[in-house]
Amino acid sequence: MNKKNQIPTFLSLVIRFSVIFILVVMAIEIIFQLFKSGNLNAVIDSFNDNTWIAYIAMKFSIAIVYGVFMAYLTQKRLKKQNKS
Repeated sequence: MNKKNQIPTFLSLVIRFSVIFILVVMAIEIIFQLFKSGNLNAVIDSFNDNTWIAYIAMKFSIAIVYGVFMAYLTQKRLKKQNKS
């Protein structure tokens, strides 16, 4: 089978989209926090009261939902392209 026509597995697409999403979102949030406070100490101080667990859990759950949705759309599009 030609590698060009191979469709990536659903799980690999979910992981790829989720990791990219979480990295981009966290980078954007850190940049906004940096501009807002002028330094990164505000980011560290905001996690002192163990709120980081809820923050990370929320980001991962949103990233997984996004990854599943995008993987579904991508596989659907790739299957359609391979049929034609």
